Amino acid sequence: MPVIVLLRHGLSSANVSGILAGRAPGVSLTDEGIRALRANLELLPHRHFTHLLHSPLQRCAQTASIAAEAADFDRIDVDEAVIELDYGEWTGRPLKELGQEPLWATVVTSASQARFPGGESITEAADRCTARVRDLVAQLREDERADVESRTEAEPTADAGKSGPPRWAMIISHGDIIKAIIADALGMPLDDFQRLSVAPGSFTVIDYSGSVPVLAAMSVTAAGLAQSAAVGGGGMR
Repeated sequence: MPVIVLLRHGLSSANVSGILAGRAPGVSLTDEGIRALRANLELLPHRHFTHLLHSPLQRCAQTASIAAEAADFDRIDVDEAVIELDYGEWTGRPLKELGQEPLWATVVTSASQARFPGGESITEAADRCTARVRDLVAQLREDERADVESRTEAEPTADAGKSGPPRWAMIISHGDIIKAIIADALGMPLDDFQRLSVAPGSFTVIDYSGSVPVLAAMSVTAAGLAQSAAVGGGGMR
């Protein structure tokens, strides 16, 4: 019964200035972003996690440190599979300026066909992060089976094979990466993923316990969309 929480990094200096940060160094959370993130984490539906994976970028590392104050994690790892898209030559440019580029329309309406100049395609980014989620879900399911076996050995009279509590994991990443994971869970074509919106510092909950994933909550924040002037995770709309 694995459950995964997707946490977008808190409001960053690039979010405030309207810059496409990408993988540029030195992009940190703002004071407002830290305060809002702490408030959002108080809303988490669960406080003990088997695993925390986070992007290596500074704003996600900061977010992971703050999350570790609000919840317990058995294991914390940096994971390149959930790093921000490589926006190539678009990195560091103002979003208003990028909106005039011919490629912008493809990014918004036909994301699966978009490749950033000198960078990564949206399809490549979606493939790497969703593959990592599938591996994580498989590991959580294996952990749950091991829990049942251990409990049965310790208590032979217990109901054989009775499932125990679900294993939870958290992924701290970036807007477009989280949107790609949500789209995959919903069976939504990647071309439609810009119709999703995940605010900075928000969390999304996906239940992988059944035959198909179930989106239990999306872009939950304590302050609503007031945290960001940009509509849509990743600022690509």
